[in-house]
Amino acid sequence: MDFALRISPLLVPLLLPIGAIGPRAYARVSDGKLRVVFGLLFDHTFPLEQVEQLTRSSWPWWSGFGLRVGLRHRVGLIGAQDGIVAVHFREPQRVRVVVPVQCKDLYLSVVDPDGFIATASAELNMHSG
Repeated sequence: MDFALRISPLLVPLLLPIGAIGPRAYARVSDGKLRVVFGLLFDHTFPLEQVEQLTRSSWPWWSGFGLRVGLRHRVGLIGAQDGIVAVHFREPQRVRVVVPVQCKDLYLSVVDPDGFIATASAELNMHSG
């Protein structure tokens, strides 16, 4: 199932050049995998078995918007202040964001955060048991 990433209308001009709007900004949960696409700069598939926890979260405005790489292996795909979900992995995941980085926590702004968490959790439970 696909979940659109939330993009604030104010951020569309910023994210348009990297294509991180509309059909190129989503999270897909299927077949024991989580695929996240954020325009031209991020397209990665994670095994759901590596997901330890999915929670509602927040993203401070001073951490910025768009594709963000932070300290402590944090990666953010942030298109809005609302609907933030934190995906915490059991082990750091190697992702490519221009250069390869380790990602322990992935933050996403999702249009339907509760639906995303419920679907990913159900898929995780189905494939782990």
